[in-house]
Amino acid sequence: MRGETRPMDRRRGRTGLLAGAAALALILSGATPALAAGTTEAPVPADCADLAGFEFESTVITAAETVPAGELVNRGVPIGEHCLVTGHMNERTSEVDGERYAIGFEMRLPSEWSGQYLYQANGGMDGSVVPATGGVGGGESGLQMGMAVISSDAGHTGAQNPSFGLDPQARLDYGYQAVGTLTPMAKAMVTDHYGKGPEFSYMTGGSNGGRHTMIGASRYTEDYDGFLALAPGFNLPQAATAQLWGAQQWDSVATSEDLNTALTQGERVVLANAILEQCDGLDGLEDGMVLDGTGCQEIFSVAEHVPTCEADRDGSCLSEDQKGVVTKVFAGATTSAGEKIYSSFPYDPGIVSGGWGFWKFFAPIQLDSTAVGYVFSAPPFAPPMNALRDFVMDLDVDEANASIYAVSDQYTESAMEFMTPPDLEYQDLKASGGKMMVIHGASDGVFSMEDTATWYRELEGANGGDASDFVQFYEVPGMDHVSGGPATDQHDALAALVNWVEADEQPDSLKAWVNPDNTELPADWSKDRSRPLCAYPEVAVYVEGDPEEAASFECQGAPGEPADFTDNTDPETWFYEPVRWMQLTGLSMGYVDGSYGVRRDITRGESLAFLYRYSGEPTVEDGTTFSDIRTDHEFHDAISWAEALDITQGYADGTFKPTRDVTRGEFASFLYRTAAPEPAEGPAPVFPDVPEGNAHREAISWLAAEELVTGYSTGEFRPGQPITRAEVAKVIHGLDQRPTD
Repeated sequence: MRGETRPMDRRRGRTGLLAGAAALALILSGATPALAAGTTEAPVPADCADLAGFEFESTVITAAETVPAGELVNRGVPIGEHCLVTGHMNERTSEVDGERYAIGFEMRLPSEWSGQYLYQANGGMDGSVVPATGGVGGGESGLQMGMAVISSDAGHTGAQNPSFGLDPQARLDYGYQAVGTLTPMAKAMVTDHYGKGPEFSYMTGGSNGGRHTMIGASRYTEDYDGFLALAPGFNLPQAATAQLWGAQQWDSVATSEDLNTALTQGERVVLANAILEQCDGLDGLEDGMVLDGTGCQEIFSVAEHVPTCEADRDGSCLSEDQKGVVTKVFAGATTSAGEKIYSSFPYDPGIVSGGWGFWKFFAPIQLDSTAVGYVFSAPPFAPPMNALRDFVMDLDVDEANASIYAVSDQYTESAMEFMTPPDLEYQDLKASGGKMMVIHGASDGVFSMEDTATWYRELEGANGGDASDFVQFYEVPGMDHVSGGPATDQHDALAALVNWVEADEQPDSLKAWVNPDNTELPADWSKDRSRPLCAYPEVAVYVEGDPEEAASFECQGAPGEPADFTDNTDPETWFYEPVRWMQLTGLSMGYVDGSYGVRRDITRGESLAFLYRYSGEPTVEDGTTFSDIRTDHEFHDAISWAEALDITQGYADGTFKPTRDVTRGEFASFLYRTAAPEPAEGPAPVFPDVPEGNAHREAISWLAAEELVTGYSTGEFRPGQPITRAEVAKVIHGLDQRPTD
């Protein structure tokens, strides 16, 4: 078992679980998931009332009372007797707004304890202490499993939403510090109540709670063994800014101030039916679900497959303007210069759900406006609460996008610092032996599943092409934000995580089922429908048997080895020959799902890997000095080579940031320095957006002179915009095909 084989053990040492040779003997004797603490008998808890006197630094206990069995219910099953403790930590009065702040919490400690502890991270803007039952995904809750569970308001009350963002410390508590503050207190309370600390510690949450969880897996790996994140908004400031941009796009085709009129429910059904017509059968069964989402993105086109209105909108078609806006929104928000703000969104028939419409048409005005306006901007925009629509529609999105990266004397951490995981490669999590599961719905209307899939592909790239030994990612077709939609959105992922952490049973798939009370399920679906959720990049494929049963499906990868990358099969496209050349020359091996990623923006690490291979992979004598590139990093040699030849100097903080998208200007300079040309003679082609003084002007001018790039039809080059993998293939191929003297 994992609990027996992991090194001894920062977590248990910190909580004072057991001591000396007797403790080691217990740990090695063989625990079971039901009694994770490695003992044959559950510990007898102290009286619940005794916790009213629990003492911990900066902590006030306000109540401690026994909750009888059956008072709380989950999935129709009574939750057992437990002790409910409420309190708060770090009470203070803000010098900025004069408000009283504290980190409110409740903790529920079961009378029959499993030896496990769970941090329940909550969603939205936080601000309320949600009952600490540890419910997640519709499966058995943590409290039902015998875990001691904590829940908090993350440092502010609901009445302080969203103005708490004016207080710098309240921002940080909301972002990540509340978790770090509460964790040692919670473990001390467990020890006080049961006489020993937790054997295994977990963290879970959905939406903003999923963001908390992914941050926990980056910042607090010494305190937790397993993490379960649902619909994680791990780039929440970007997503919120994109929502405001999206509202402006929808408003251009809305017929009133109600953004729902931009794409009515009937029109969403038209769009969903078009997706199903093209993609429903890709998984071997036409069942109203698109299980092969990746394959669907490659073949579905709004322009080609959605009927166009020949006259007025009547609910059976989309106007040309609507189709343009839908395509633009799904492609992802950008600045006025074309620089990416946030991820694209996948096409999925779950867009018919009410939740999708809520996040696209209501939330930008009422929720994202205040998140950006009060919490994520520095200094805060602080729009009047009675004029939020005007704030959104009049907003300079470029300014808003810049604000989420800004700091000031008062706000010393930007939103993209305090709201996101500091290490998305999770090097410490891997080193500690911890595990994380991430689950995301394809029709999430606010946090894009594609953003999560892109992160996971980059995580795999940083780990030799396979990160599944410590992080697993599962896509849920049809599912809205966290749950809902026409989907099998119920699962026992928390139990699967426990088995992975404690019994080393890696969850290559999860059984998921429909919520029979979900009113958005199609009428022809069985109330018992189930499907496997496959570990990415595999997809569920129908094999044989009852089409309503998960057992009739298998998780499969791409069938066989295609002659071409799966997204590069049409010789008529402008990128077919360059991408095919990249494949045949071994410059690119593509992704594990068999694709090249023609439309994906390329990262800094990937771009240098291509150039390193193109240069013949010369021997690198010295390793890189960049602090974020370990010797076992997938692109270590390529980046070391590039640094040694001054192809890149990295960033001023000593990092390289291999997973950050490379811009068109940066790649031009990388290629220019790799080719080491003589300075060009004569006038260089000039793009109006590459003025004198631009750091990449010489490189861009050389590429243009060599006819390796031509810029856009507007005459611009757009040096700050990301460059796609297909565009990079075309440029490198063009360099290779240049005539030589």
